[in-house]
Amino acid sequence: MSRSTRIELSIFAALLVLLATLFLLPVNIWRGPIERAATAALGRDVRIRGDIHLSIYPDIGLRLSDVSVANPAGAQDPQMINAGSVVVGAQIVPLLSGRLEVTQLTLQDAKIDLEIGSDGTTNWSFGEEPAAGHKADAAALDRIGFSHVALRHSDVTWKNSRTGTSTLFKDVSLSLDMPDVPTPTLALPLSLDGNLNYNGERLTLFGRVDNFGAVLGGRSTSMRLSISSEIINADFEGMVGKGHISGALKMGAHSVRSFAAWLGHPLPEGNGFGLVALEGTFAARDGVYSLSHTHLAFDSMNLNGDLSLDTRPKVLLLTGDVAIDRINVEPYLAPGASDDTVIAQKARAANPDAPLALSGLRSIDAQLTLAVGGLVLPHMSLDQAIVHADLNDGVLKAELKSITAFGGKGKASLIVDAKGDEPQFHQSLEISGVKAQPFLAELAGVKKIAGTGAIEFDISSHGDTPRDIVKHLDGKGEISIADGTLAGADLAAVANLLQTVLSGEIPDAAVGQSAQTPFRSLSASFVVEDGVLHSRDMRLLNPAVEIHGAGDIDFPAQRLDLHFDPRPAPGMHNSGIGVPFFVKGSWQKPRFGADSGAAAKSFLKRVETDPVDLLTRPGLSLKSILGRQKPDSN
Repeated sequence: MSRSTRIELSIFAALLVLLATLFLLPVNIWRGPIERAATAALGRDVRIRGDIHLSIYPDIGLRLSDVSVANPAGAQDPQMINAGSVVVGAQIVPLLSGRLEVTQLTLQDAKIDLEIGSDGTTNWSFGEEPAAGHKADAAALDRIGFSHVALRHSDVTWKNSRTGTSTLFKDVSLSLDMPDVPTPTLALPLSLDGNLNYNGERLTLFGRVDNFGAVLGGRSTSMRLSISSEIINADFEGMVGKGHISGALKMGAHSVRSFAAWLGHPLPEGNGFGLVALEGTFAARDGVYSLSHTHLAFDSMNLNGDLSLDTRPKVLLLTGDVAIDRINVEPYLAPGASDDTVIAQKARAANPDAPLALSGLRSIDAQLTLAVGGLVLPHMSLDQAIVHADLNDGVLKAELKSITAFGGKGKASLIVDAKGDEPQFHQSLEISGVKAQPFLAELAGVKKIAGTGAIEFDISSHGDTPRDIVKHLDGKGEISIADGTLAGADLAAVANLLQTVLSGEIPDAAVGQSAQTPFRSLSASFVVEDGVLHSRDMRLLNPAVEIHGAGDIDFPAQRLDLHFDPRPAPGMHNSGIGVPFFVKGSWQKPRFGADSGAAAKSFLKRVETDPVDLLTRPGLSLKSILGRQKPDSN
């Protein structure tokens, strides 16, 4: 036998003797010392109710079964920790002489209760007076000196008595490591690495706490943590302390909806709230989560500002001041349930009269100030606005200040009451300097009036669909437009006495796509009842004629019934008498004709005021004034 072989066999024999010696030791002699030392160090009753065995794997030391650590006074549960088994790694030489010097702890099949009390105290702070009357011994706690703690297949419950919330982390497997230093202490950095289940998702964690002793003592310390999973990826660096967290956060989620549901606050069914990414300063305390100096991107929107979410009320409360580049509410009102707003917008365009999806207004309360770079509402687009929004119990009240739209400036307000069976709406608008043609085309589908004007209205309605809302419109308003044109007809030509009355036909040049009426001013006040606009003081003034009008515009049916009385413009001499006429039918292709009743009244009035002039003009008989008129098919 070679010399090297003899040396190897000697070493192996020595190891066997050493291991045999360990198993022959009366290990139960450490039950009392371990309980007393741990109780003194933690200030909590520590009990070992099960057997104690020597352990070789995963560590050389002792395996304790059925171990408990008591909670402090006032906690919801009597025990903070119940562990099926605890492996206490120990240095071999002191163990042979009957001394236990801990190097590592492994808790397996443990139930751990972490709790914030109603007074803000935390049950993992071991520097305070506990329930059993023991006072924690910080020096003894430091002397434990372990450099590695592991959780294996354990459950951790986080409770907050202030907010009444409870969170369960299941199947936790974490490795917690500290540097191995000559002088035992817990005031060292603690790194963590592992994974756990939360609400059905497996999370992988990696991080570092700069002072583990500070955490146990209820003091603040710096921390870094990374989380990765199928639903969320996040990086946090900041401070963690007694019931609070604050620091820099970067986070991305595949879907806001999935993320909210995973956190236990599902959004109502609907569209949008898909992929999200944020970067800013995060803080959490007592169920209030805030983001400040934050950039948030989702649903093709970019937000910058401060937001806070309070989860303590029965209904979540969102507050904040943010700047948003553009909001398009159309996809969120559309039928269906797609995270992709492009798909939702197409669904909205394909079914424009589908019921509006407003159930989301009942799922959250909000107090927000928004600086919006672009706002797209049903039948109205704004270039920018300052919006003060208050959402409470399903009622949205929004004040829109400093709005600009189509070159104009003004203010508006909007109330949407979605708490009942049928939504209620109220909207007001005051805007001046607006380009009338694109504004009226978008607001009411009227495309034939151009110019620069001022518009004011105050309307209300109710209904589930856009058609119902238009059908139930009620309110009042005013409009005035300067230096513009009215497309589709030359009203001065229509009003010409000789060609209109004597022929009974409207000249081809007077109506049609190429015809238009230039005007210096166009104004009217109106009331709206059940979707029908009524006006009695329409007035159009152009260089040749002044036209006064009255009538109705039926928005649900998109039909006109208007009557006009043309007169010579101030300072103009007219060789003929203006003949009143009507405009009726579809507003896309209206019909024009002489208004017989109004013409007769105009003729009689003219006889009274200027009979000589009338008699000197051939052809101006009552018959010629009444003319021939196509029968009204309405």
